[in-house]
Amino acid sequence: MQVTVIGAGLAGSECAWQLAQRGIDVILREMKPEKRTPAHVTNDFAELCCSNSLRSNQLENAVGLLKEEMRRLGSLILECADATRVEAGGALAVDREGFA
Repeated sequence: MQVTVIGAGLAGSECAWQLAQRGIDVILREMKPEKRTPAHVTNDFAELCCSNSLRSNQLENAVGLLKEEMRRLGSLILECADATRVEAGGALAVDREGFA
């Protein structure tokens, strides 16, 4: 089986990673660097364009709880976010260049 994932943003990168971890052949298609939008600054995958915040990291709300569930399921995006985290109070904010 082979799966083609369109877009190497947060969801596409996570999807491709999870499939590959399960032994599924993946083709990841991304428009960059051939085509870019005004929001894109780099040619990197999973580029955070507008903000370095992934919102709350608190388990008391839905956003924080979802992040914890993703961590427990082996999320590459959350592993990278935790590795490039910068101080932001109760939010999960990252160094954008390091994250991408």
